[in-house]
Amino acid sequence: MEWTVTDRERPWTANSERSMHFHKRAQLVRDARQRWHWLALAASIPHMERVSIVAQPLSKTRKWRPDVAACYPTVKAAIDGLVDAGVIDDDDDKHLISVTFLPVRFGTIDGLTLTVVEE
Repeated sequence: MEWTVTDRERPWTANSERSMHFHKRAQLVRDARQRWHWLALAASIPHMERVSIVAQPLSKTRKWRPDVAACYPTVKAAIDGLVDAGVIDDDDDKHLISVTFLPVRFGTIDGLTLTVVEE
């Protein structure tokens, strides 16, 4: 089984995170973690013992073309939100067996899509 959830906030990248003040970064992490917690609950993603995650950033403009794994900091916060929602017990190697990053998909929204795959 798999569940796909989309957040309509553009993910921040590792490059942009390097120049952020630590308070701004902490707030971004807190906000993303909370959003993904609620998105997981709204999608009724059940508790699972082991999952794989597929992450894909979304962009409505071709001007924003991040490197394939550049949105890792946002994905990490999103996975923490899934833990908070009880989808998995922890993001250790016992429960999270892989994270796959797909290149940006161009369309009508900015955001991030995670597909949670039960393993």
